[in-house]
Amino acid sequence: MSSFISTLVRFRWYYFLASIAVLVFSVAGLRHFAFDGSPRVFFSGNDPSYERFQALEDTYGNDFKVFFMLSARDGSILEPRHLASLKEMTERAWTLPYVRRVDSLSNFQYTHSEHDELYVDDFFSEEVLNDPDKLAARQAIALKDIDIVKRLVTADGKHAAIVLSLSLSYDQTMTPEAGDLVEKAYALADDIKAGNPDLETSATGSLLSTYHNMQVAEADMGLMIPVMFGLMFLILGLLLRSLSTVFVSFILAVFTAMGAMGLASWFGITFSILSVNAVMISIIVTMAHCIHIFTQLFKELQTKSKAEALAASLRVNFFAVSVTSLTTVIGFLSLNTNDLPPAVALGNTAAIGTALAWLFSLTLLPALVLLLPFKPHKTSELLIDRVMDKLADLLIARRYLVLLVMIAMSALMIDLSFRNDFNDRLTETLHKPHLFRDDTDRIDQHFGAIYIDSFNLDSGSEYNIVDPEYLKNVDRFATFLRQQPEISSVRAFSDVIKRLNQSMHNDDPAFYRIPDDRELIAQYLLMYEMSLPFGLDLGEQLTPDRRRSLVTANMPSLDTATDIDVDQRIWAWQQENLPPEMQDRNRALSTIWSYLTIHSLSNSLEGSAIALLLISVVMLFMLRSVRYGLISLIPNILPAAFGFGIWFLFSGEIGLGLTCVVIITIGIVVDDTVHFLVKYQKALKEHKGDAEKAVRTTLKQVGSALFMTTAVLSSGFFVLALSKIVINSALGQVTTVILLAAYILDILLLPTLLLIIDRNRKAEYQQKQALNPDYEDGQRQPELSRDNNGVTV
Repeated sequence: MSSFISTLVRFRWYYFLASIAVLVFSVAGLRHFAFDGSPRVFFSGNDPSYERFQALEDTYGNDFKVFFMLSARDGSILEPRHLASLKEMTERAWTLPYVRRVDSLSNFQYTHSEHDELYVDDFFSEEVLNDPDKLAARQAIALKDIDIVKRLVTADGKHAAIVLSLSLSYDQTMTPEAGDLVEKAYALADDIKAGNPDLETSATGSLLSTYHNMQVAEADMGLMIPVMFGLMFLILGLLLRSLSTVFVSFILAVFTAMGAMGLASWFGITFSILSVNAVMISIIVTMAHCIHIFTQLFKELQTKSKAEALAASLRVNFFAVSVTSLTTVIGFLSLNTNDLPPAVALGNTAAIGTALAWLFSLTLLPALVLLLPFKPHKTSELLIDRVMDKLADLLIARRYLVLLVMIAMSALMIDLSFRNDFNDRLTETLHKPHLFRDDTDRIDQHFGAIYIDSFNLDSGSEYNIVDPEYLKNVDRFATFLRQQPEISSVRAFSDVIKRLNQSMHNDDPAFYRIPDDRELIAQYLLMYEMSLPFGLDLGEQLTPDRRRSLVTANMPSLDTATDIDVDQRIWAWQQENLPPEMQDRNRALSTIWSYLTIHSLSNSLEGSAIALLLISVVMLFMLRSVRYGLISLIPNILPAAFGFGIWFLFSGEIGLGLTCVVIITIGIVVDDTVHFLVKYQKALKEHKGDAEKAVRTTLKQVGSALFMTTAVLSSGFFVLALSKIVINSALGQVTTVILLAAYILDILLLPTLLLIIDRNRKAEYQQKQALNPDYEDGQRQPELSRDNNGVTV
């Protein structure tokens, strides 16, 4: 290692240029950078449930919609002036780009018959609006028709819906054209409000979700990264009092972040609102390496020249920095076990960033240090050293009391962490207050139509949807769905046939049923379809071959457990009451999301186990001690329990973003443990097995560095906690607590365990040395020498 450190210092400019070449190649990959703000990015392409959802879209049209809610400030939305505004907005919505269908009360196709002829017209046509009697009749129907109420108007008559179905493809939703569509839709709503000040408008939908997620993610990165840099470098500057240190750390952090994004883009990784956090993680890991090297550098500058101090610092930290980089990379790569593509992308990009941070800290950093002015000075670390001396006195004198306190706290945190519920609502991606989140909540409150369960029921053969038995089964299924307390409205093809049968019998309610005559049903369907205007056909309910029909059930936003319970309840009913060919699992994106939350947890546990196993093997090999390898697991596992224990007191709900936080943090919290144990092993040899002196020396040697890394790293993640994106803020909050807990455990619990477990090492050392005077705990100490530049290595 000494010769390698000598090479790093002697040929620093060659390594510098080589690293710059790596950086240039990496940054060139940014031209392939891709960002996806849609919730769909969280689903794997080979997920069977998501494949069923995509097949449903291929059949009935995609799920990209804009849902407008018009609300009357006073009175009813069914008043003529409000209905006129509704009609105007409906007609103008057709002119927006990519709109293939517009549904509202205004153009709902109302059926009635005269002299055995079927008539289909707009529910609130111009003729109806100008005829008080017809208007009153239609107003009454609107508030009781099962195909209208809670789908196009609320039961209290105060809110009406306008639903825009779009012909955008998934890839098009991230284009500027999609953003232009969203802005034009909002502008249309503003125009309607300007023309009728007594109306309020709200808007939601999958396209709007993608649009706002991308906007917020861009704003977050534009704000949080500068704030994070400013806060971390302010702390670093105050602790080390060196502008050169801040400058070098800034250069390395920027280079690492850009290199990680560029290389990830070369590999075809698509960034999302979750995986983009790899940029901040790369910066934070880089800062950790810089702090350890600079802390030791300033200590060495007290007695050595800058070149010698740099070599000494690299020699002291090389092993620990390399091991921590390896364990951190292992932790991040373990995210590949997760079913969430953004989590995999986060892990792989953060692993790339960690590797680059290690490379640049050993190549770019030495060249910049020797180029810039670094002078010895007294820093605030001397105060920290005194604190560490007092802490060592406490641990040595009260080791068993400290151990009992830490055991009690750990037990409490473990118990609290297991009380969290796993819950993640698809609609709650952004924090309040926010236009989209507030609008979505209002629409959810009044319509309860945010979650849409979809069932593609097979009639068995082409053109068989007119079979009376099939339609009666569809009707029975729709009736069952309407009986479920969570479901607000149901739309089924059987309702169309029942309404047509009633219309063709002079609107006699007794005929609101499925006819027994197949040919009669076929005639009804033919007449109805021929009467429908362009754009309002049955393509969203029936397949072109007329073999399948779609049943949809609207629900409010549900918690994960309830959503899964409803899904399983519906599936159980189908298995008991429908023919096998008609049975179809729910294809709703919201339900797939609910199952994904649970599956992500199991993936996270699997990935955490793999990460712990691999990191343990690395620790055992690097520390060459089973004892210390096993001890290291304790302060590496417990921080997660503290994080989720505190989270239970704060929230109590774990979503998708938090299911992978253990893997994300495990590689980071290992860093402090590795630095402590590596320095402790060395101190134990120097003090001939005296654990008390070794702990005191180690705390004084690494205490300041651990304090600074914790302060800088936790401040970086604390900035992430301020994000408007729910996943990111939760990740930042829990990670900040985990890092603080890891620091406390590393300076309290870890040395306490070492004091107790190694209490007899001094006697063992003396006994073995008496038998063998050359005994050095099984290892030879490296001899110091000077290179051609006079640098001690």
